Amino acid sequence: MQNDIHLKTKISALPKIELHIHLEGCISLSTLKFLAKKNGIEIPKHLAEKENIYFENFDEFVSTFYAICNAIGEEEDFKFIVRDLVDYIRRNNIIYTEVSWTPLRYLQKGFDFAKSMDVMNNEIAFNNLSDTVYFIIDTQRDHGTDVGNFVFNKVLETKNNNIVGIGMTGYELGYSSSDYAEIYERMRDNGYGCTAHAGEYGFANNIWQCLLDLKVKRIGHGIKAASNPDLINYIRENNIHLEISPTSNVRLRRVENFAAHPIKNFMDIDLNIGINSDDPGIFNTDLNDEYMNMIDAFNIDIKKLKQCNLNAANAAFTSSEKKQTLIDTLERNWN
Repeated sequence: MQNDIHLKTKISALPKIELHIHLEGCISLSTLKFLAKKNGIEIPKHLAEKENIYFENFDEFVSTFYAICNAIGEEEDFKFIVRDLVDYIRRNNIIYTEVSWTPLRYLQKGFDFAKSMDVMNNEIAFNNLSDTVYFIIDTQRDHGTDVGNFVFNKVLETKNNNIVGIGMTGYELGYSSSDYAEIYERMRDNGYGCTAHAGEYGFANNIWQCLLDLKVKRIGHGIKAASNPDLINYIRENNIHLEISPTSNVRLRRVENFAAHPIKNFMDIDLNIGINSDDPGIFNTDLNDEYMNMIDAFNIDIKKLKQCNLNAANAAFTSSEKKQTLIDTLERNWN
């Protein structure tokens, strides 16, 4: 027990990089209750109790995520969620993160995109984290390309807001990522990094679509690649970064338990992976917990955890100079 406590203390103190985390998924229970009361919204019972939540299917998770979104009644409410994000960053000693935000529901309610971004960035700046927190703006593939164009046009119209990339979430089965090829090319030509969720609820083919047609260099989750040796070889040969979120995969029943997760096999064959928490407020986890769970399940050497951070630094949607600064920080502190 003493060794576990010592190791967790050490892990907590080490600088980390996280590339796959959703804004609303960072919300604390106290903030959720506050916003729900402020805006006259009733939240589901399972969210109102601090416990580990498991989901039987993607619909259950989407419903839960939307319940959090519904508690946000105006642009100014985002500052409260950013405060939870700040607390999360400091608890986990995160030196660089890219936070995903899917704005469509708010735009449909009449929120102003630029004002929302200003509220978030002002709170981030107030906490001296403007060089740490950057944004990825997402669309859902099941919402269609017209929505994708609508959302990403907002990005193009709103400059200098710490937005470094775009992504795609939502249902994989029955919705082709390939439809978004032209949109992704346009955003890439405008200097934005590109990633997409794939191989979480979908299959290897969904990952192939994102890699070949969207030409992404990062995949959110990607755990179904484990079933396809040709895809694994392609990922390794093309240095594709997989944004792995172990607790999320367990809570969403994408894998039976941590021991059944393919992450250890990915590490053993030197795939380019990073470790992330996805929605820590929903899954009752921290990035520190993710590392400890991997150590407990697989007895992973701390050098491999360091490599995950180096992988994430190199895969970040930032300048080569900033990447080198992040790498230097990791090299000085991880030993």
